[in-house]
Amino acid sequence: MVKKIYALLVGIDKYHPDSGVQRLYGCVNDIKAIEAYLRKRIAIDKKWQLVDNSDVPWILLNELATRQAIIDGLQQHLNKADSEDVVLFYFSGHGSQESVPKEFCDEEPDTLLENLVCYDSRTKNGFHLADKELNYLIDQIAKNNPHIVTILDCCHAGSGTRDPEAIVRQVPADTRQRDLKDFIFSEQWLRNRSSESYTPGRHIAIAACSSHQTAKEYKSEDGQERGVFSYFLMQTLESASNLSYTDLLNNTRALVSGKRQEQSPEIEATDIQDLNEAFLGGAVRDRDPYFCLTYNSNKYDTWVINAGALHGIHTPSNGEEALLAIFPDNSSPEQLREFSNAICRARVTQVLPELSKVEIIGDKTHLSTEKAYFAVIISLPLPQLKVCFQGDPIGVELARQELSTCGYNNQNSLFVREVAQVSDANYYIEAEKNQYWIKKASDKSPLVTPVPEIPSLARDDYTPEFAHQVIQRLEHIARWQNILDLNTPLTSQIKLNDVEMEVIICSAEKTISSKQTTSEMRAEYTYNNGKWTAPTIQIKITNNSQKDLYFQVVELAGDYEVCIPPFFEETTSLFLPKKSQPGAILTSRKLSYVIPKSFLSRGITEYQEIFKLIVSTSEFDAGLLQQPGLDSPPPKSRSSGGLKGSLNHLMHNIYNRETTSSEDNTDTSNDNWMTKQVSLTLTRQDNVADAIDQAHNASCARV
Repeated sequence: MVKKIYALLVGIDKYHPDSGVQRLYGCVNDIKAIEAYLRKRIAIDKKWQLVDNSDVPWILLNELATRQAIIDGLQQHLNKADSEDVVLFYFSGHGSQESVPKEFCDEEPDTLLENLVCYDSRTKNGFHLADKELNYLIDQIAKNNPHIVTILDCCHAGSGTRDPEAIVRQVPADTRQRDLKDFIFSEQWLRNRSSESYTPGRHIAIAACSSHQTAKEYKSEDGQERGVFSYFLMQTLESASNLSYTDLLNNTRALVSGKRQEQSPEIEATDIQDLNEAFLGGAVRDRDPYFCLTYNSNKYDTWVINAGALHGIHTPSNGEEALLAIFPDNSSPEQLREFSNAICRARVTQVLPELSKVEIIGDKTHLSTEKAYFAVIISLPLPQLKVCFQGDPIGVELARQELSTCGYNNQNSLFVREVAQVSDANYYIEAEKNQYWIKKASDKSPLVTPVPEIPSLARDDYTPEFAHQVIQRLEHIARWQNILDLNTPLTSQIKLNDVEMEVIICSAEKTISSKQTTSEMRAEYTYNNGKWTAPTIQIKITNNSQKDLYFQVVELAGDYEVCIPPFFEETTSLFLPKKSQPGAILTSRKLSYVIPKSFLSRGITEYQEIFKLIVSTSEFDAGLLQQPGLDSPPPKSRSSGGLKGSLNHLMHNIYNRETTSSEDNTDTSNDNWMTKQVSLTLTRQDNVADAIDQAHNASCARV
């Protein structure tokens, strides 16, 4: 029996011209990406089918995404799913709020309903799709008990972003108040919902941010506008197969938080056990451990692989190439690991959204343009950090000169490149009043203390030394970002679920596990008897596969330090036996984690940590990734200790950026490796301590 996937995909960049709603730029791209993913990755071999309904449109973009069209899609398309099927509702657009009718006041203390803004919601006679209306529609779909997932890349937060120029998926609240009769549900359903016996329809809900945050847009490495949440959600899905919802959100949350502070994706489930299920109920097929190489004579007249920017292939830059080993199309997974079995090699010459053009290296006589071949990644170029300069012309020119000469042999920086517009940049340098500030392009917040920390009183007192220091800091941040972005290769034979990392936080009497929490993990200090006690963190690693593996946990700290925390004794890689062997489950020692004093002294009481798990089929030296926090000098050089393999080569390249040609690669085997990550925030609530101290002092006074 064929099991079906019913999807309703809604993306709105341009709203009705009479609505006055600010346009967005990445929503349609978000929907095109998830549509392409569904069409390519549905497990047809496991008898899954994506329902392409011609009677009721299921892809609603811009003017097609009216309120009634979305309701029709939910009622007439998704409502056809039964107990063997999967339902996906994906909305990418603006969220908002509206005043509640008096009937809802008991449920909404802030007197506001959360809404999805449809194409025509803000027209004269238009309405939003309220959260209670979506709940009602989900209840109707859930009567047949399908697997239901809703994904909302929008926000409803009442507070705006710190930067009015940042593109946020939220519009001000609608002050119009509609009558109860204007909602799609009956008053009887509302009364039933308020009763103790009411059980909401079983479903999983994924949101781009928590209720007090804003969902932001993001420009990807290929220049495409996207929602930051949707972009990294798709990146995680593309790099793995059959992820559990918990792993999917942990990975996505860590990637989002590394790019955008104050945005933490969240997940809820009416049945918490559903979070352990695979995404879309296991309807996604396993990714092949190779790309398909074919000769495209119709459009491009060259060799191509079936992977592009949407799959994490980066455009060649600074002499770095994406290199591939080409194998016969009947090669086994074991044969794909040995480069000696390759027919030839190839380099990527142009990256398109869904495919890449390649050039065959060396002898082409063994290839036939009438056949398909397997292509496995040997190496990928690492993207450069994009920076824009602003401010005092003298300071800007000095920094620009330093960027153009700080590389090897007085060449351009290998880690950072200049772009003309802030909208195209990851960060920007502002030269102001004899200081250099490194700021996020997204919200203009400073990342680190300025250079110099105390400005000179002399006019235009910028120096080459200060320019050198600020460019060094940018390169430091670029390496940190490269490590954060180190993702499982698309051709890896290690699945993301093969190894599990559980992060356990112990704070006072409370224990939080990354396997159980559905929101941002917060490691809180406790205050007792006039003293702060830092939380402890423990890590548990489990090998669920039948393969012997090697692993290490890398910490990416809020001050851009990268280190190997002493959870385990080794600092290179640790052996992890297969599932059936003793030692397949390793539990670390507990470590206390503190916010650095330099942050606390500046009144910063929240500090982000990201723990990145790296797993490989071969030994590797994770120590190659280490760098101190900012303001500490980096080590002069580093060695891989004689270890070889594609993973070790990549980690060495993150720091040194030593370019190698396709002929120079002497590694004889292709490591299979994967990564996953968990983020958390250390918090110390000083206002709580003040309140406790005041209460204590008052108590003493009464005695």
